[in-house]
Amino acid sequence: MDYQILQGDNRETLKTLEDCSVDAIVTDPPYGIDFLGKSWDANTGALETYQECLRVLKPGGYILAFSAARTYHHLAITLERAGFEIRDQLMWLYSSGFPKAQDIGKAIDKRAGKKDPNYGTTKQNITSTEGKGHAGQICNVCQRGVGEWSLKCTNNPCGLKYNYQTDQGRDWAGWKTSLKPAHEPICMARKPFKGSTIDNVLEHGVGALNIDASRIEYESLKDMEGAGLNWNKTGYETGGPRFIGSGDENKSIPKPEEKGTFPGTRINTQGRFPSNVIGEVEGYQKFFYCPKVSRKERHIGFENAPTIQSMLEEPKRKHGYTQDGTLGRMKDAMHNSPNVGNNHPTVKPVALMRYLIQLVTPPNSTVLDPFNGSGSTGMAAVELGHEFIGCELDPAYVAIAEKRIRAWNTPEPSGTTFEVLFEQNG
Repeated sequence: MDYQILQGDNRETLKTLEDCSVDAIVTDPPYGIDFLGKSWDANTGALETYQECLRVLKPGGYILAFSAARTYHHLAITLERAGFEIRDQLMWLYSSGFPKAQDIGKAIDKRAGKKDPNYGTTKQNITSTEGKGHAGQICNVCQRGVGEWSLKCTNNPCGLKYNYQTDQGRDWAGWKTSLKPAHEPICMARKPFKGSTIDNVLEHGVGALNIDASRIEYESLKDMEGAGLNWNKTGYETGGPRFIGSGDENKSIPKPEEKGTFPGTRINTQGRFPSNVIGEVEGYQKFFYCPKVSRKERHIGFENAPTIQSMLEEPKRKHGYTQDGTLGRMKDAMHNSPNVGNNHPTVKPVALMRYLIQLVTPPNSTVLDPFNGSGSTGMAAVELGHEFIGCELDPAYVAIAEKRIRAWNTPEPSGTTFEVLFEQNG
């Protein structure tokens, strides 16, 4: 495994890298939305950082940088100011986003000093359990989840459902301040170069997109037949539907056993041409499918370590932190504990980072992530056989990333007799 994580301010650590030494940059910078009140999320990355990224990137090299819907323009403008050329905007779609909106009706009641006195009272006796209701909690009164099951609760009044107290509150019931998040834009930018793309590819090895490595597999022959074809609406002759606009309207759709490109068409049997939409979408066979990161993947390398949730529920001082003070101070103390699993708040799926790296990176290249976080980009880059360089300010996240990269790229023991004998004799 060939990787390194440079700990410190990326505006400084990037200066240790040589000019034009990086083939691609795939990164998840701050979104500038003050996520969870974190100071590092006050902007979408410093101009100086992206200027250094431009310097170390080879001519024609791509940067793929995540952002939020409402701050994407800040990131794009900063990249342009740094000298990058904006090439496209990718969309990572997902269905598991959680709405974070203020309820106007509740806010009006609260301003009037007439908040529903019963709301939340059934939460006094809550037990924690895995996979039931919101945040893994159920109500001991009705034994239903605190969230998804609250509408089915028959208790009246039910402390899980809010009853508006004022006329204005009832008038504005159902009005909120934002939509449910379901996508994150990814800015695709490229370092400018002189001459043609062909000349640049031949000289520097970058500047083009690896389309065939990123194609979307067909789910069936029917799916393949319908991909990009224009059907002759006037009729279906003997033998099935015919192609139009192919130069030969008498050619039928090939049989499943026939290989290669369909005659008279531009259909590639390797898969669909990748689009600038990826993610968790109905009809996802047309796009690269990738949901949010799983719990197992998030905590890889920390299988035997407690999570923050378990530590909050454990009323003992045995995990390297104290429970004195507010919840926020407890979490900060846990963050610095060497026993905690991956507690980074914005972990990206490795499959997503792997797909993006494949799209813009030639084989056996160097991949950079100037906002390393918990190391998902590094996990994917090393898996694909690239050299990886990450930059991370927080030493705790450096340790987490190194552990995850090693665990992700270490083959799991098969438990076979041969392997046991090999280890004993090695």
